[in-house]
Amino acid sequence: MRIGPVSIAHAITLAPMEEHTNHPFRLLMKQFGASLVCTERVDAADVARRDRRALRLLHNTSAEGARAGQLSGAEPAVMAEAARVVEECGFPIIDLNFECPIRRLMNRGEGGALLADPPAIARIVAAVVRAVSVPVTLKIRSGPHGEQETAPQVARGAEAAGAAAVDVHARSVAQAYVGGPDWRVVARVKQAVQIPVLGSGGVRAPADALRFLKETGADGVAIGRGCLGNPWIFRQTKALCLGLTPGAPPTWAERGRVLLQLVEGEFRHYGTAVGLRRLARTSCYFAKFLPDFAGFRAAVHQVRDLPGFRRLLKECFR
Repeated sequence: MRIGPVSIAHAITLAPMEEHTNHPFRLLMKQFGASLVCTERVDAADVARRDRRALRLLHNTSAEGARAGQLSGAEPAVMAEAARVVEECGFPIIDLNFECPIRRLMNRGEGGALLADPPAIARIVAAVVRAVSVPVTLKIRSGPHGEQETAPQVARGAEAAGAAAVDVHARSVAQAYVGGPDWRVVARVKQAVQIPVLGSGGVRAPADALRFLKETGADGVAIGRGCLGNPWIFRQTKALCLGLTPGAPPTWAERGRVLLQLVEGEFRHYGTAVGLRRLARTSCYFAKFLPDFAGFRAAVHQVRDLPGFRRLLKECFR
């Protein structure tokens, strides 16, 4: 698969996730086989005025390989200016978020709210495409709600405006993350456009990803919550796609080593204070497999520094 001039090694990609897909997280998922990674959503208005926090969310390095910086907003001029900043930051792909169901974005007419206005999305895509020299992609959902499917129309308009690929989350905005996805909408979008189509929704295991690709005909699958605490899903899914055996599941010790790698990366990236605030959530995704998960969860909330966390891992992941 190619997104503009960017070559994507295989069909198994990382979906953007707010509060999760930071720089150390993306590096880890790339290490385990994700072919394309993406930042969490960043407000275009903040990026356009070069807000320090927004720029930190856009921190990236070439070690991530194929990667996209994701923006959300509703004003074409602001989105275009923000896209220029993202390109300056070194991202080879710019992704536009037209799917986020968070209420504060919806109230501003951003994210998923724009799926009710396909021409507005086309205007934003056109403005961003004119502003940058790298490929522009977009993330959408089936539509505002179950009775109004706009994804094929949005995808056609975006393609005409110059978009290089589209990623479809197979739920409506009204659904958010509740209820089962309808993968058939991804197939309909694939039939509607010539650009690459990726999709997501309900992919929690390697077999899910394989079935998704077969049933939808999509060019790629984006794995989101299924990789939280389980980066091995990328390696296992890639093996299945190649007709190989996924291999044995990781040992407790291996889970602990990979968790420590991620946590140490977050401490370097955010600093100790923020790293500690994120520690329980980050580590509990990995620890949910432990026989005494409740004990670990109680103990991790008492950790006050990185050496203390290392000691806890030695006790629990062995």
